[in-house]
Amino acid sequence: MSAVDAKAASLGGRLKAGAAAVARRIGLGGIFAKLLLISLSTLAVTFLVYNLVSSQLVGRDMLDRRQGLEGAELRRTITLLETAARDGWSDDSIRSALQLVVPPQMKSILIIERSGRYMQIGQVPLPVSDIRQLIASAGIGRSAEARTETVESDSGTFIVSSQYVPSLNRYVVSLSTGFQREFRRVQNLNALAVGIAIAVSVLVSWGFSRYMTRRIRRMSLGAEQFAKGRFETKIADRSADELGQLAGSLNRMADDLGALEQMRRDFLANVSHDLRSPLTSIHGYVEAILDGTVPQGKADRYLRITQDQTVRLMKLVSDLLDMSQIEAGQFDVVPSEFDLAEMIRLLLSRMESTFRHHSVRYEIDGLPAEVRVVGDPHRLEQVMVNLLQNAMAFSPPGSTVHVTLERGPDSACVTVRDEGIGMSAEQASRIWDRFYKSDEARGGRGGTGIGLSIVKHILDAHGSRIEVRSEPGRGSAFRFCLAWADAAAPDEDSESRTRPEET
Repeated sequence: MSAVDAKAASLGGRLKAGAAAVARRIGLGGIFAKLLLISLSTLAVTFLVYNLVSSQLVGRDMLDRRQGLEGAELRRTITLLETAARDGWSDDSIRSALQLVVPPQMKSILIIERSGRYMQIGQVPLPVSDIRQLIASAGIGRSAEARTETVESDSGTFIVSSQYVPSLNRYVVSLSTGFQREFRRVQNLNALAVGIAIAVSVLVSWGFSRYMTRRIRRMSLGAEQFAKGRFETKIADRSADELGQLAGSLNRMADDLGALEQMRRDFLANVSHDLRSPLTSIHGYVEAILDGTVPQGKADRYLRITQDQTVRLMKLVSDLLDMSQIEAGQFDVVPSEFDLAEMIRLLLSRMESTFRHHSVRYEIDGLPAEVRVVGDPHRLEQVMVNLLQNAMAFSPPGSTVHVTLERGPDSACVTVRDEGIGMSAEQASRIWDRFYKSDEARGGRGGTGIGLSIVKHILDAHGSRIEVRSEPGRGSAFRFCLAWADAAAPDEDSESRTRPEET
């Protein structure tokens, strides 16, 4: 490539880049240009159709009215000629009288004798041959009735009105070109109006497109801020239209994401603390036992503490795995028939040490001997463990956690009620959210904020709805129901209830 070609290519590249930059600056490559192009195209088509339709309609209406006027003027001209014939006017007098009523540049009156000789009043700008051709084209015949025809010729469109007057033994013919001039004037005025309308429409379309693109750009910038984690940013758009509703939805989404992000951070902090505390304890006790710091007689006690901390870690890891499975859509529920009452009795027996550790008692209120329901026993045991641990975590020492199993006509219902701190209606509406922990829980009570979320997901998978009743300072009660294994519940006579148990 020669040096000249290289310079030309470089100049062409710079010009193309400059044009692209200008196009981006004025918005020709974005939605602004598309909106503007659509608006202008719509306006252009609209005005084109309007111009064509209006020209046809207005032209036809003007032609009809002009033909009627020409016929009336022809009749008045004939009346004048008949009067002149009776009174014996000369040709000069007739010519002078007709020139007063005939516009000289728009119409010509021809008075034609049988011999072919004619008198012309007015100055239609046509040669004699064209006038004779127009007369012939109009089909002037020996008729006493007036005729008005529109004749097309190379010179334009003419309105030819004619009538044979027996009293004069002459033809009277009117050649008019006024229609063309009037129609052109109307067309010019119409074109001027259309031009002004297009100019105004272009300005309005430009402004409207700018207005819409500014709103969309604000939403785009706001979405970019949300993507960067700046959820406190708000999109300012108070309009009630669809874009305003979209802006409101994006702002609400940002609020929800901000709350979720805060809960996630709190969750990570809580998990880090919950992992570090038992690991530190386990490490310290094991190291003390191995170093011989712990006396031989107390080793069993510290090993039990280590075991408790290990169980706590296993519970935390299990909840985290369950939450990850829920988010991945891999959380399975395998329903089967089992004895719910027996499952609750065995579970409470296994958790006696946990109740003693929290200095909390449990009481079984009227537990039937057998209650067979349909559900996943492993998952439902997980539900009971979470509810019982939650009740113990928020109960003061010396209080009681009540477990009730009620038999209904279609289902069996379990209630776990504590005598703890309770919660407000706002807190009760949010306890099912992932990572949510109440202010009281932040003070050291409770777990990571995912246990109740897992509970709700398990019960939703069973088609059961969990209910909560709570008041600040008066404890909380959680209740859920499961369908009977049989079509109907067993008869009341066959029930054998145990007496309330305490531990």
